Amino acid sequence: MPRRIPLLAGLILVVATAVVQGVWTQRWQQSAVMETALRRLSYAPGDLGTWKADPVDFDAEALAAAGAQRSWVRRYTDARTGVSVLVILLCGRSGKMSVHRPEHCYGSAGYAMMTDPLRSELSVDPPAHCWTTRFRKEESTGNVKLRIFWTWFGDGLWQAPESPRLHFAHLSALYKLYTIRELPPRQERLADDPTLDLLHRLLPALTEALTHE
Repeated sequence: MPRRIPLLAGLILVVATAVVQGVWTQRWQQSAVMETALRRLSYAPGDLGTWKADPVDFDAEALAAAGAQRSWVRRYTDARTGVSVLVILLCGRSGKMSVHRPEHCYGSAGYAMMTDPLRSELSVDPPAHCWTTRFRKEESTGNVKLRIFWTWFGDGLWQAPESPRLHFAHLSALYKLYTIRELPPRQERLADDPTLDLLHRLLPALTEALTHE
């Protein structure tokens, strides 16, 4: 009998740890914080100036695999120029939302990252930070080049930390935003990317939506 005591104690410790972890990660219940975060997606903006928004049917399974409990996907097209940008906003638990970054996901889809991700600051109120880089994939019809911006919304700010999983670990719910645009054949400087104009309009509007009471 005495030999069973350490085994029983160890089993109790393992079960207790699993219960604590399950509660901490909200494995068995949806937190009120998460419910509120998901609801706020319904306040996301539509048209923004000359940028016209259209809903997009996206692969729900792929978004769920990335940890999204809910998503908001729009294609914004500038009525003046015809430039089109795909916008994907995801919401889920911080542990899931802080991983699956484009440099990992697009690499598995056959895209090669052309440059190291660059951290940029956008002059909005409050200031926002994002990562961006370009990707290339060889197709039978030629090379496809994309420029992707991505950022996270937590603690009322758009942020681009070096270690998002650690940085956002204290949050129950987290948003992650992607903008994806196919680049023209001609060379284009980052400063000339029309996505920046969209982001300067979009981020303040999303900030208002995602902090809606």
